[in-house]
Amino acid sequence: MDTKRFVELKWVHYVYEFFIVAIGISIPFLLDRWNDNRLEKRAERENYEYILQELKEDKEELQGVAEENRYFLERLRVAGSIIRAKDTSQADTLGRLAMELRHVSDFHRNHSIYENLINSDKIKLVRDRALTNRLQQLDELSTYINRLETNHLDAVINFAIPALSQYLRAEPYKVMDPDALFGYPFHNQIVLFISIMEEKEQLYQRTLQEIGAVEALVREELSRK
Repeated sequence: MDTKRFVELKWVHYVYEFFIVAIGISIPFLLDRWNDNRLEKRAERENYEYILQELKEDKEELQGVAEENRYFLERLRVAGSIIRAKDTSQADTLGRLAMELRHVSDFHRNHSIYENLINSDKIKLVRDRALTNRLQQLDELSTYINRLETNHLDAVINFAIPALSQYLRAEPYKVMDPDALFGYPFHNQIVLFISIMEEKEQLYQRTLQEIGAVEALVREELSRK
């Protein structure tokens, strides 16, 4: 074998060994990357499924809270109409309706979905910026709801209960001061509570719509995984 032929064979051998080593290094690396991507996609799916479950629970609870608020709002409107009509023959009915002022619908959540994702560092698994923004908006709406519900409760404690304790006897029930029930100061309270509860109704419905929009975005992301 001449020298040139020998060098050519040796060069081919080196190239062959190089490719063998490169493949030996690359395959485990590619497998690791594939496995990491698989685990990451699985984590993303589980995170989106968690968000959907939380949204479902929030929606169901909020629908119940909104229904409760709507029921007592209508009852309060009836009370207001009795006062405006000055129908003193319904003093007993007005007193019983006034007793319902103590009911406060409450959608108080300790932590929102967005807050939970931030605290658990799982927000990074939400790739869609639009979805992240909508989750943040939902968090802001929940905060607004909680603040409004707190204001409602404070108004009940500071205004409604003191007034009712003077105008009504709880047990056995009796209207003790019908003139006060039909007076403008108490009517002003009725108007105040109607205003608060109407604002709550609007906010509940807006939040339910936002939950629906977020659900659609999450399902869209899940369909891609």
